[in-house]
Amino acid sequence: MISVTSTARNDIPSLTSINVINWLASFATIIPFVIIPLYARSLGATLFQASIIIGTLFGVTSVTSVIMGALSDIIGKRKPFIIMSMAGSAAVFLMIPFIGAPLPLLLLMAVLGFISAGFQPVVMGLVSEISTKAEKGKNLGLLNTTTSIGWALGSLLSGSIADLFNFAVAFYIGCVLAVLAVVLTIFSLRETKSGGDLERNFGKIVVALKNRFLPRSGESSYLKEKGLKWFYITAFLRYSAYWGSFALLTIFFATLVSKTWIGILLMINMGLQGFLMTPIGALSDKYTGRKPIILFGLVGTSVVLSLYAFSYSLYLLIIAQTLNAFVFACIYTGGSAFVADISPPLKQNEAMGYLNSSITFGAVTGTIIAGIMATIFGLRTMFLVLAILPIIGAVIVLLKVSETITTT
Repeated sequence: MISVTSTARNDIPSLTSINVINWLASFATIIPFVIIPLYARSLGATLFQASIIIGTLFGVTSVTSVIMGALSDIIGKRKPFIIMSMAGSAAVFLMIPFIGAPLPLLLLMAVLGFISAGFQPVVMGLVSEISTKAEKGKNLGLLNTTTSIGWALGSLLSGSIADLFNFAVAFYIGCVLAVLAVVLTIFSLRETKSGGDLERNFGKIVVALKNRFLPRSGESSYLKEKGLKWFYITAFLRYSAYWGSFALLTIFFATLVSKTWIGILLMINMGLQGFLMTPIGALSDKYTGRKPIILFGLVGTSVVLSLYAFSYSLYLLIIAQTLNAFVFACIYTGGSAFVADISPPLKQNEAMGYLNSSITFGAVTGTIIAGIMATIFGLRTMFLVLAILPIIGAVIVLLKVSETITTT
């Protein structure tokens, strides 16, 4: 059995095991984002209902992950949360093919969002605990890379399998992968922390959640520096557009290409993202600074959404997805670095929490806007309406946000 313990050196065997588990989990959990909108439509869901179904999955996952991460820290256990997340996901995947209407599917997506939320923050905590300070960033970067690879392959295969067989087979494969992640977790990982006292420390969870979503009076002056609070508004606008469009993107793709090509198109975007984030981060460190990278990501997002609106061929979709990978890597990497530059050393988690909250609330808002626009005006008009939001964000950045670093 592999022992996961904090040492002065990187625990290479444990890191390998964690990355394999993360790859399996990412492979399995991307399937709902690829298949569920199409499956919902096959059950008779309207465009608005399909958007709300996928928005529910994302929204519940994002909010609940905060609670699960806090519980894991305070209870002092990692392994049970990983097992619960993957075992629960496997059970939901097994149930989805037996759902026969949109409303039960929405409820099941809420359950899946709640159950699966414990995985990502806990795995990131594990990697952090078994890594040296000097290589923590590198190891977390590798974890993100395995996530991107899992998403890319999961997107490709889920579309192909749904095309060759049916939706049910894709969900069953997701179930098998999740079970494999559970087995590997049980037999290859030990705890890194001793058990905590949940009852005694319950108040800490409440405080952590309050600080995660609400600024503390008198302690948030850094939000005014370099226009950080304006950047959070920009992030809200950008991710409203991004996740709103993503909720119905596979349905739009299905009007032009096969399910196999839907998987390939999503793979192009998700696969490239993981490989682009590190070099784009280095570019913003040494040459461009944060602001130009962020602006490129915002304007590029609007261009991508406009390309979707005017795409009538596979070739334009490939171009749009390739550009989408670049702009996502720019806004995500540049934005995260911008926040990290400004936030005080003891408040980095708090500052990143505000960013994640902006993304979460943007995603929920975006799916609602997308559903309404698509229902009233159609998918192509929906993309054009959503394309306005990142342009507004770019104007805010130009007028209100300042550069944080001096480049060569």
